[in-house]
Amino acid sequence: MPQWRHYWCPGTGSLVVDVAFAWAGITPEKILVDTDKSEHRAPDFLALNPVGQIPVAILPSGTVLTETAAILLTLDEASAGAGLLPAAGSTARAISLRWLMVLAANAYPATLRCYYPERFTTDGSQAAVAAVAEAAQRDSDRILGLLAGEMAGPFLLGDTASIVDVYAAMIAGWHPAARSLPAFKTLYRALMAHAVIGPAWRRHEDRPD
Repeated sequence: MPQWRHYWCPGTGSLVVDVAFAWAGITPEKILVDTDKSEHRAPDFLALNPVGQIPVAILPSGTVLTETAAILLTLDEASAGAGLLPAAGSTARAISLRWLMVLAANAYPATLRCYYPERFTTDGSQAAVAAVAEAAQRDSDRILGLLAGEMAGPFLLGDTASIVDVYAAMIAGWHPAARSLPAFKTLYRALMAHAVIGPAWRRHEDRPD
């Protein structure tokens, strides 16, 4: 029987996808893509995702799915009732989708600019690269600060977790300033205590429960 596949690597957006698979009750075949060995630039991987980014999911139909937000939405649809996102048509879902797109379209790209500023300028001077990194850090602080202010606590929607909380905590974890915000400290503790999210997160990081 065809199964899902997940091309993943520690330290990437594949963390939230790993959690989403576990939450959806789906066990994919996992294929490690070692970015330290530039395996994400290998021809066979680029044939799946020409952008060379991780994660990538392959549906049982054989459809190749890239972009973390698209994978999360598809897993939510494939696991109706699991609760990755609030019910369709609800105000809670609209709020969740808003922040999912903010994270995907703004926070994640800002993170890439923070960590790889040289990729985002044609001026290779130290000053130009530093300017890109500084602007990216400013953008990250602003975006994550706005999200922290929106959290009803302990999760974005109050007492109910969604996969957006996992995505937000993952990105915040890459930024010391965001990690220090009370809202994100509370969020992380609540996620680690969740019966499904906590164990799945720790497995991804190869930490025992």
